[in-house]
Amino acid sequence: MLSEPTDFCRLWLFRHPELDPEHTQRAVGDGPADLSRRGRAQVLRWLEVTKPMTLAAVWSSPQPQCHGPARALAEARQQEALVEARLRDQALGRWQGRAWSEVMREEDGAVRTFFAEFGEAKAPGGESLGDAVERMLTWWQEQMQQALGKSMVVVLPGTLLSGFAAAMLGMRLARSVTLALPAGGIGALDVFMNGSRVACWNLDALRE
Repeated sequence: MLSEPTDFCRLWLFRHPELDPEHTQRAVGDGPADLSRRGRAQVLRWLEVTKPMTLAAVWSSPQPQCHGPARALAEARQQEALVEARLRDQALGRWQGRAWSEVMREEDGAVRTFFAEFGEAKAPGGESLGDAVERMLTWWQEQMQQALGKSMVVVLPGTLLSGFAAAMLGMRLARSVTLALPAGGIGALDVFMNGSRVACWNLDALRE
């Protein structure tokens, strides 16, 4: 059992549930995607996990794969899911919505640079993960003072979730891949005024 927040905020970071196979091989970026059948089942698991929690708020990216599940969590508690544009994933410019296989075939060099300089490189016409993380950090700075002593859920795309967690823990953005959660995964950060710690990560790892 985790201790209740006192002089810190507990940020429950939920990665959006599993996507429909049509979207898993595409560069979704900050665009919309549908959930798979398993993804919809993961939302039911979320309802089970959060039932005993006292949550001050449920925040979400505006992307439907995040907002829909967040709305289910909030409505189960007679709350409203709070949508924040700064919590959307990084924009992938001209790659967005296209199959990764097609992008790699046509722009192999740019794709290699994008992943070799992960976090700093931008997709053509898009933004870097660093840009997206900075957006989320400005949102968090606005929330931090009023969040002390409370728990909050934030439903996010996977790369933004791990990038934000890395930044909060003082890690280099390129190392955020070590914090990657599976689709539907749950992590938690305890955030103090002078730093952060991991409260738990990939809550359902053994259950899977």
